[in-house]
Amino acid sequence: MQVQRIRWQASLAAVAVSVAMVGGPGQGSAQESGSVLTLAEALALAVMNNPNYLTQSNDQAPADWAVAESYAQFLPQLRVGGGVQYTGPGVQTFGVFTSGDFGAGTTDYLFSDYFARLDWSLNGQTLFSPRSAKADQTATSARIRAARFDLESLVTLQYTGALLAREAADVAQRQLDRALENFEIVQARVDAGAAVSTDGKSAEVEWGRAEVTLLEAENLFRSSKNQLMETIGVPMREGMELEGDFEVYDLQESRDELMAIAMEAHPSLESFRAAEGARRADVRSTKSQYFPTVTASAQWSGFSRQVGNENFLLGQVSDGVAGGYNSCQQLNAISNGLTSPLEGYPRNCGSPELSASDQAAILESNQVFPFSFTSQPLNVSLRVSLPVFNGLTRQRQVEQASAFLSDAAHARRAEELRLRTAVTQAYDNLKTEYQVLAIEERNLEVATEQLELAQERYRLGAAAYLELLDGQSNMATAERDYLVAMFEFHQAMAQLESATGRRLRPNFPADDQDRAPQD
Repeated sequence: MQVQRIRWQASLAAVAVSVAMVGGPGQGSAQESGSVLTLAEALALAVMNNPNYLTQSNDQAPADWAVAESYAQFLPQLRVGGGVQYTGPGVQTFGVFTSGDFGAGTTDYLFSDYFARLDWSLNGQTLFSPRSAKADQTATSARIRAARFDLESLVTLQYTGALLAREAADVAQRQLDRALENFEIVQARVDAGAAVSTDGKSAEVEWGRAEVTLLEAENLFRSSKNQLMETIGVPMREGMELEGDFEVYDLQESRDELMAIAMEAHPSLESFRAAEGARRADVRSTKSQYFPTVTASAQWSGFSRQVGNENFLLGQVSDGVAGGYNSCQQLNAISNGLTSPLEGYPRNCGSPELSASDQAAILESNQVFPFSFTSQPLNVSLRVSLPVFNGLTRQRQVEQASAFLSDAAHARRAEELRLRTAVTQAYDNLKTEYQVLAIEERNLEVATEQLELAQERYRLGAAAYLELLDGQSNMATAERDYLVAMFEFHQAMAQLESATGRRLRPNFPADDQDRAPQD
C-alpha cells in the first residue's frame, strides 16, 4: 500500500503541474456572479483583468491614432502666437550708440504683436505613411488577437486542470470511504475472532493514509483555483466553486482539415503575416526618400506700440511742430529776399503750437495697446527640393528596411513550420489519448467489480485480507490512471486547439469579443 500511496501522490503532482501554468500577477475586483465560476465567466474576466494581456491590448489605441496622424500629414500645419512687452524709461543702446546720440528722448512704452502661420509639406514619406501606418495597425491588432487566444487557451487549460484537481479530491474522498468501509469489515471479523488483530491494524493504517491523501488532494484543488485566479487577474473569492464536467469525444476533423485551418487563420500566424506586411510597407516608405519635397508657407502678422508717458509724446510732437514752423518761417524769409521767389513760397506756416483738438487726436491715436494692431504684409513662399546625395544614409536605411522584411518573412515561415509540426503531433497525441482513456475506463470498471467481489468474499470469510488489500490497491491504481488519462486527453485537446488556432470542443463558450460575466 505504500507503493500505492506513492503512485497516488505522483498522479496528484501531475495534475498540479497541469494547473501551475504561467500566469501574471492579478488585480481588479472579485468575481461577482456568485459562488460558482463558469468557464465563460473565467474567460471574460481574464480578458478584462489579466495584466499581461492588457499590457499588449493597450497598443491598439496608439496604432489607431498613428493611422489618423498619417492622413493628417496631408493637411497644412497651423501655428498662432503673440506676445506683449513693456520697456521702461531710460537710455537704450543700439550697438555702440545710444538713443541720446540720435536726439531721441526716453520714455516707457508697451508693445504687442501676433502671428498666424500655415506650413504645408509633401514628400514621398507623406504619401506612403498611411499605408505603413495601416500595416502597423493590422499587425498590432493581429498581435492582440494572438495574445487573447493564448490567454484563453491558458485559462481553459488551467480551468480544466482545476476541475481535474476537484475530481482528484472526489476520488480521494471515495478512497477514504472505501478504506473506512474495509476497516469496519475487517474490524467486525476481528471482533468475531474470524481474523487476526493485525488485519485490523493494517486496515486502520490504510484508513489513515487515505485521510492524508484526501488532505493533499483538497489542498491541491485550492492551489489550482488560486493559480487560475492569478492568471485571470482577480483575487480568489472565498468559497468559490467551478462549474463543469469532463466531456470525452472523438474528434471528427481529419489532420489535413486541421492543418488547413491552422495555415489559413491561426492568430499567431496572422500576427507574423501582418508583421511581414508592415515591414514591406516600411521598405516602400524608406525608398520614398528619393522623391522630391514640396513645401509652402503663409504668414500673417501685426503689431501695436503705445507710448506710456503721454506728456513725453505730446512734447515730442510739439517740438516737431515748432521745428516745422520755424523752418517754414526761415524759408519764407529766404524766398522774400530772392529776386525769383522759391516755388510755393511764401506759404502759410500755421501755428507753432498744438491745438487742443490736435492734442486729443494724438492721445487717441496712441491708445492702441494691446489689440489695435497694425497689419504687416502677407508673406507667402513655395519651395521644391530634390535630394541628391546625403552620405549614403538613404541607401543604408533602404537596405536595413529590406533586411527587416527578410527577417519577418523568415519568422513567418518558421511559424508555419512550427504550426505544421504542432498540429501533427497534437493530433496524434489526442487520438492516442482517446484510445488510452477508453482502455483506462474499462480497467476502472473491472477494478470496481474486483473490489466489490473481494469485499464480499472477505465479509463471508472466503478470502484472505491480502485479497481485499489487492482489490483496494487495484481500484486506487485504476482511479489514478483514469484520472491521469483524463487529464492527458484534455491536455492533448488544448494543445491541438492551440496548434490549430480554433476551439474544437463542441460546448466551448462562443468566441465573442463582447463576452462578459453574467450578473
